[in-house]
Amino acid sequence: MVAIVCPFCQKPDAVIKHGTNRGGTARLRCRACEKTFTPNPNPRQLSAEKEQLIVNALAERTSQYGIARTFGVSRVTVRKIRKKRQGS
Repeated sequence: MVAIVCPFCQKPDAVIKHGTNRGGTARLRCRACEKTFTPNPNPRQLSAEKEQLIVNALAERTSQYGIARTFGVSRVTVRKIRKKRQGS
């Protein structure tokens, strides 16, 4: 068994489970310093393939609402990708 050490106060025996974060990975809390942290965060980023599919759909003049529904992303994400690609 591996003891997880608090990154703030460095005490290994004070760490307890504290639910999960939006990325699905475990959150931990230190009883000594009362801080929460995620030891192995799961970044919630789009894959390069999915982003390219969204760019292709934008090039085909598909609506942003339709793209968001099809790929399961928010409309804000589609707008950010469009703005990023227009600036390039």
